[in-house]
Amino acid sequence: MTEQLEAYRICERKNGKLYTLFHGIKGSREMPLNVWIEAEIKLVRDGSRNKSKEYLSGFHCIVDLDEMRDFKRMFRKERDLVLVRCKIEGRRRKEHSRANIILADKIKLLEVVEKLKIGKIKKLS
Repeated sequence: MTEQLEAYRICERKNGKLYTLFHGIKGSREMPLNVWIEAEIKLVRDGSRNKSKEYLSGFHCIVDLDEMRDFKRMFRKERDLVLVRCKIEGRRRKEHSRANIILADKIKLLEVVEKLKIGKIKKLS
């Protein structure tokens, strides 16, 4: 059995369901709670082909809760994002990331820890 590690992940929430932020798994972005999900491991790039390095894909997670809270600053688009506690297996570091991102081969979402405040804050007039 592969060693399991507790980590955190940011997911989008729509109608009470959790979704990946970008790429789907087998044609769907939905990620159910308490079910092991396997990543589609392949060579991918972030952003532009000319400016980014190739790496093996996986579920993006961060082990430290406070680091994950800081990482949310990377997101600007207003949407319902939540911080989710999870278990992961088969992990490696995303070497070219500015954050301490772990890429996992398998993930099991356990619970929503908190709602994240993303996007512009509207001033009261």
